[in-house]
Amino acid sequence: MLMRSFIFTIMFTLLCSTPMLAETKILPPPDLNEAQKLIFFKDHLQGVTKGSQLSYDFTSRTDKQRFQDKIIIRVTNIVSQGKRDLEFDFLSGENHIDFTPAKSYTGNPVIIHFLERDISLMSKDTGGWNGYFRNRIRNSFRKPAQMDEITFDFNGKMVKGTEIVVTPFVGDPNSNNFKLYANKRYEFLFSDKVPGGIFRIRTQVLSENGEQTLIDENMTFKEITPGA
Repeated sequence: MLMRSFIFTIMFTLLCSTPMLAETKILPPPDLNEAQKLIFFKDHLQGVTKGSQLSYDFTSRTDKQRFQDKIIIRVTNIVSQGKRDLEFDFLSGENHIDFTPAKSYTGNPVIIHFLERDISLMSKDTGGWNGYFRNRIRNSFRKPAQMDEITFDFNGKMVKGTEIVVTPFVGDPNSNNFKLYANKRYEFLFSDKVPGGIFRIRTQVLSENGEQTLIDENMTFKEITPGA
């Protein structure tokens, strides 16, 4: 499965449906809440040097398949403070997605990549319009189900982070058209103590009675290889 994506276009489609080019200077709209700013506008790669490589473990468990894979982000250049050129290896084999390299990017695009893959799979599975799922996810960040300051174990040490949880399709009047995803839950765990700013992104779908996990996909930070 191949999919090419201009990251900034996707980001603003998720946020406000405003297409932008990757080279354009982007400022957050003034009415964004703290969750939206943290997810889409924070300089997550602060301190990550040219030549560095960020690695994430990815696991997927559904009724259709189970697999383990990896996601890699390479910092090919630092253009200016807070802006970097990036290249990606997003999964491998039949699961690989060919995301276009990013130019002068601020933030960590693995968030957008994770969501775009997720949206594409839901659209393919249901025959629905990916723009509908994208809009629901975008809107869910306006009022997250949870946003908490937590502590978690990172490399044997307890560190502070921010966990954001959204449930984009709970209460959706159209969820009868995609019942499997009606209670889908998205979890994002951020921390300045983790290189790249993101420790984990997870999606879960439970059975109607909540006793079985039907879908569980998890991306977790593994390591950073510093540049020379």
